[in-house]
Amino acid sequence: MGRPQTRAEALLQIGGLSRRTGVSVDVIRAWERRYDLLRPSRTAGNFRLYSQDDISRLRLMQHYLSKGLTTAQAARLVHRVQTAALNANPGLPAGDARKAVSALSDSLERFDDAPASRTLERLLGVFPPGTVLRDVVLPYLRGLGERWERGQVSVAQEHFASGFLESWMLSMAHGWAASGSRRAVLACVPGDRHTLGLVACGLALRELGWRITYLGADTPLAAVEHAADSVDADAIVLASALPGAFAAGDDLRDLRDLARKRPVSVGGAGVAENRVKGLASLILPTDPIVAANALTDQLSKTEKPLAVGGPGRQ
Repeated sequence: MGRPQTRAEALLQIGGLSRRTGVSVDVIRAWERRYDLLRPSRTAGNFRLYSQDDISRLRLMQHYLSKGLTTAQAARLVHRVQTAALNANPGLPAGDARKAVSALSDSLERFDDAPASRTLERLLGVFPPGTVLRDVVLPYLRGLGERWERGQVSVAQEHFASGFLESWMLSMAHGWAASGSRRAVLACVPGDRHTLGLVACGLALRELGWRITYLGADTPLAAVEHAADSVDADAIVLASALPGAFAAGDDLRDLRDLARKRPVSVGGAGVAENRVKGLASLILPTDPIVAANALTDQLSKTEKPLAVGGPGRQ
């Protein structure tokens, strides 16, 4: 599996960019001039240097042109895909997304991750990670869960595929604590080790300008509080896929104590809304991308968000 490429590793002069993408130097210059397609930096000698993002834009341009779009239409779509917020991003054409989901299924359910790695690597060469997550990885995982419930895939197949895609998502998460205007601490509640939805939510939050402190599976609420205090978190996200989350009195008391200090959002199939209503700031939708947008929208409504059922940050 590939890893995210850094800017320093990807810088190319225009000849190298042409060789990497198969687009001629003259066409690159024309698209840059007419459509403002690329974002090169410059050396001290005034040579243009192109990054991995510029490679992605050219590949995406080629992709749309191959679908029969005009050059101007393709350029407009490239701008939208590269700059639009995730919830408004056109992303992969529906047919391409279906083919990619099918490729993941054929690969991972045969316990062979090499074709899946190549599929995801190819998509990341064209589309931003957030759109690949939204349009391919999450739809595949939802279908996998449904087929597992119907007995159409085995426990071994489900575990292999989920483990591979969790590793892929975590590789996309590299550096997600480095920059952003808000800070979120993410954790699964004590006893719960189902982290896929939580990682996906973190990636979506990163796309929305959050810095992520990820604590992972089976996290005591005291540890969540310690991390949130250490990074001065704007929000805490707790997830549970297991029935009975916050069923015990001690769990509810710990949640109440946490919510008195900072906004706490809870989500996942195991969260019973009637138990946590009035304690959590927000009951999150089950879709991790919708959940990330809901949390961001809620905090955007006030300059200083308050936790429901408790005072603001101490």
